[in-house]
Amino acid sequence: MEIKVYIANLAKYNDGELVGDWITLPTDSENLKSFIEEILGEDDEYAIHDYEAFFSIYEFDNPYKLNELLQQLESYDSRLIQSLFYNLSSLEDVLRVLESGEYSCYYDMESMQDVAYQLVDEGLYGTIPDSINGYIDYTKIARDLTLQGWTVVNGVATCIY
Repeated sequence: MEIKVYIANLAKYNDGELVGDWITLPTDSENLKSFIEEILGEDDEYAIHDYEAFFSIYEFDNPYKLNELLQQLESYDSRLIQSLFYNLSSLEDVLRVLESGEYSCYYDMESMQDVAYQLVDEGLYGTIPDSINGYIDYTKIARDLTLQGWTVVNGVATCIY
């Protein structure tokens, strides 16, 4: 999962001069350090003035910490990360949930009704005889799953325990 941030030299910005550039994260830690040092020159303050990511990044967020988190998340599917992030407030929380395994996940889900079909098919509600399968209200099951914390984001259904 890659994101982009625009890092600006804050001293120059406060003097009315725009000095900064975009960098794609995650990157090698030394590369990030060199990049920021090049933007700063002899100054020592920087800020993130823009970003391209599915989550909010603030002006004084630490790009080194952000880079470290993104490096740790690299081995996970970006759609899974986005789906989990929908119910969490930070990348740190997403990483914690991923590392703990305290979630369920299904891919290629268009809607909560697809999740309901999947869970019934897997036997979550016991063995359903074929003779009554047509009477199951998957819409209501989907609603209940939503109330239980299930979400579908970018085709990935997740529930955090």
